[in-house]
Amino acid sequence: MSRKRKSRLIKNAYAFFYYRFPRYREIECYLRMLAQQFPKKVRVERIGETIQGRDIHMIIISRNLKKPQNCVLIEAGIHAREWITISTALIFIDHLIRIPRLSSTMDFYIIPCLNPDGYEYSHVEDRLWRKNMNTNQTEVKECQGVDLNRNFPFMFGRHPGSSKDRSSFMYHGKYALSEPESKALANTFCRYRKLIKLFISLHCHGNLIMFPWGYTEHPIEDRCDLVDCGFACKQAMKKESGIDRGFKIGSISKLMYYTSGSTTDYARGCHNIKFAYTIELQSGGKSGFTHSTRKIVEIGTEVVTGIGAMARFVHKYYKKKDNPTKPKCITTKCKRPKTW
Repeated sequence: MSRKRKSRLIKNAYAFFYYRFPRYREIECYLRMLAQQFPKKVRVERIGETIQGRDIHMIIISRNLKKPQNCVLIEAGIHAREWITISTALIFIDHLIRIPRLSSTMDFYIIPCLNPDGYEYSHVEDRLWRKNMNTNQTEVKECQGVDLNRNFPFMFGRHPGSSKDRSSFMYHGKYALSEPESKALANTFCRYRKLIKLFISLHCHGNLIMFPWGYTEHPIEDRCDLVDCGFACKQAMKKESGIDRGFKIGSISKLMYYTSGSTTDYARGCHNIKFAYTIELQSGGKSGFTHSTRKIVEIGTEVVTGIGAMARFVHKYYKKKDNPTKPKCITTKCKRPKTW
């Protein structure tokens, strides 16, 4: 990215998240400010409440709130230590406000931080904390918390892919949707399932663009379409940065490891959202999660461009869905074994 463009991005006095990782109260204030300044195209919904009583917010950005259209649902911060995902979601929100062209074809529903309790705890106590702040009726810190990305009711508790051990970083909880945070996202899916055409869960790290399934290596039937959409994202990010970051495209179970009860599998398996993805961003620091603030703009703006390309792909896909001449596979990239 050019210095001129970077400077133009940071000129916004409210865009504090371009150069530092914000606290949750700051995020809440920023979302409320947008809703007040742009009442015709921005709405902030309280979708739930955390274990410790914090509100969970979702911002809706639309060309016209009175006329809902197909939408993209983006979730970030489900794992507390993945700060860069939250900053990226905020940069995407800022981009939609500044350049509303993208929201003319699809609405955007963005949850910038699904796990506020864990996020705050990672700021003040344990930088690498992953789970939520459920005590699990124990005072032993290692046995507290639930991995929210294993708490959804699709293949919940399936082994391998999650754990029933409370000390595990993949502890799935007592039962599906046992946690208020995961329940908040599930309720959002149920409420807007007819509008959601693209779901993206932001994570770090690994440079991966992944689609279902996570619980099995059996290939999903429409992987060609999913690879094509992922390839559009990869190419857009490469063009934006001028660097090939080596993003791989494929199923969760083959590119990473088995996951059960995850948001992406849940979106596809329970709500039939065809284009459902987990995007693993660039790594940062020794652990992979401790990014320098100098990387915020670089990673955020690349992903903004990539998600924009995915949204355009999905919009065109559904616009042409009834066209009988539409090929089943647009590119040959899906034929590469490493991508599924």
